[in-house]
Amino acid sequence: MNTTVIIPVHEYNEKVQSLLEKAIESVVKQEKLVELPQIVVVYASAIEEGIIAFQQSLFGKYQTNFDILFIKNEGKTDYQSQVNMAAELITTAYFSVLEFDDEYSTTYFSNVNKYIKAYPNVDVFLTMMIEVNELNQGIKLTNETVWAQQFVGENGEMGYLNANALKQYTDFKLSGAVIKKSEFVNLGKYKSNMKLTFMYEFLLRALNSACKIYSIPKIGYKHLATREGSMFGEFQKTMSMDERKFWFETANKEANFPTDRAIDMSRLTKIVVDEK
Repeated sequence: MNTTVIIPVHEYNEKVQSLLEKAIESVVKQEKLVELPQIVVVYASAIEEGIIAFQQSLFGKYQTNFDILFIKNEGKTDYQSQVNMAAELITTAYFSVLEFDDEYSTTYFSNVNKYIKAYPNVDVFLTMMIEVNELNQGIKLTNETVWAQQFVGENGEMGYLNANALKQYTDFKLSGAVIKKSEFVNLGKYKSNMKLTFMYEFLLRALNSACKIYSIPKIGYKHLATREGSMFGEFQKTMSMDERKFWFETANKEANFPTDRAIDMSRLTKIVVDEK
C-alpha cells in the first residue's frame, strides 16, 4: 500500500477514545485490499498517559495485520503542526489525514488506488464527503461541487478543481483527501498561523503552484461536523461573519507565499473589540 493514514489527536477522554476506535476500525475494515495502509497517530504530549493506555488496548484486538505507529508531539500541538510532523516522517508516496472523530467508507482505498493508477500526475485527490451530526444524521455533502457545477481543470476534463471554482465555493475540505507527500512538503505543508481557513489556503497555494487537484466522484468519507467541543464546532458558535471574512481574505493573500508568515492581527483585534 502506497498510502499512510495520519490521525492527529490533541485531546483525550472516554468520548474521544470511542471515536478514535471507530476511526481506526474504518481503516482496518477496508475491503478489496491486499495490504492495509499504515496508520500514524500523532498525539500531543499532554495526553500521553491516555494514549499509552489506548495503545495497549489495541494489542490483539484485530485479527487483520496492520501497522500502527504512535508519535508524541512535544512541540506545537495544533492540527496543522501534527500533520506536518507526521508527513515529514512517513515513507509512502501518499498520505491521508483521518480526523479521530471521522471514518472512511469501506471501499475508499480500493477506489483511491484505481484513481492513483489512472491519474498518476494528480497531486491531491479530494474525497466526496458526507457531513453528519452527533446522531449520525446526514447534514450535507462536501467537495461535490466540482462535479455538481461541472467545473473543469485547465486540461478540459471533468473533476479537476481550479482556482476560480475554489474562490467561488470556499467550502472544500482536505480531511480524508489523499495527498502526494512530495508535493505537500515542497509546497511548505500546512501553515500553523492560519486559523479556520488553513485547508482553503493550502488548496489555493497548491493551485497557484500548478498542482493538479482531482475530486473522486464517490462518497468516501464521513465527517462529524458538529461535535461538541471540536475546534470547528467552536468556530461556528463563536466566530462572527466579520472574523470569518478576515480569515478568508487572509488565506487569499497568504496563498501567494510559500512559507508560514506572521499574520497582521490588528484588524481582527479591532473586529473582536468592536463586538464586545
